[in-house]
Amino acid sequence: MAAPITVLHVEDDMQFAELTRRGLERKAPDITINTVDNAETALEQIAVDQPDCVVSDYQMPGANGIEFLRALRADYPDLPFILYTSKGSEAVASDAISAGVTDYIQKDATTHELLGRRIEQAVARRRAERDYREIFEKVPAGIIVHDPETGEIVDANRRFCELLGHDHEDVIGMTVGDFSADEPSYEAAKGHSKIQQAAAGEPQRFTWRDQTSDGETFPVEVTLERTTIGGQERVLAFVRDLSDDDPARGDAPD
Repeated sequence: MAAPITVLHVEDDMQFAELTRRGLERKAPDITINTVDNAETALEQIAVDQPDCVVSDYQMPGANGIEFLRALRADYPDLPFILYTSKGSEAVASDAISAGVTDYIQKDATTHELLGRRIEQAVARRRAERDYREIFEKVPAGIIVHDPETGEIVDANRRFCELLGHDHEDVIGMTVGDFSADEPSYEAAKGHSKIQQAAAGEPQRFTWRDQTSDGETFPVEVTLERTTIGGQERVLAFVRDLSDDDPARGDAPD
């Protein structure tokens, strides 16, 4: 049985809103839909009810759908937002994409099944991302996500940041050379080469010496694997602190 989904529908045409609610009840019984008729009320309602998804018209009194989306994104950057409108110009679609819309659907009395499917897909993606994030942060080892071409860190979990003594925002954009011991055996080019080998489908496992923000070095075991995150090719690094293990395991890699 599908998990329940709550939707806030922002629509000033109450007759159409009621048709939409009934249509979704028939086509997607796991969805519960509530309706408000303007963006200002919607923002207040979102803060209280925290819906799983927002579906909004474009032409409304006060702020239009794009202005509403921009205001919402300031506080809710990841909340699924579907623009469901009869105003189907390329300009509106372009503005919606620029503002961070999740999906864009032309509305009429026959699109309830499509709308329900798109809501379910958008909410499923968000829930999967939340589950991934929770696991990512709770793993006791350090985890890094590398761009396979540049070697730059595009994400890192809390544990890795703690190991280095850096804030998360400082770690983003770093490369291997920025946190490796200042010794020939741990030069940046060697670390980057291993990232590229992993990106080519050759998993890597080796020991290394990382350096904290205070300049202290410590041995780690690194495992590199190719993966895909959000549709993009990445290299995932698992970093395990070896400080309490046999010091000999901290020797430089071959």
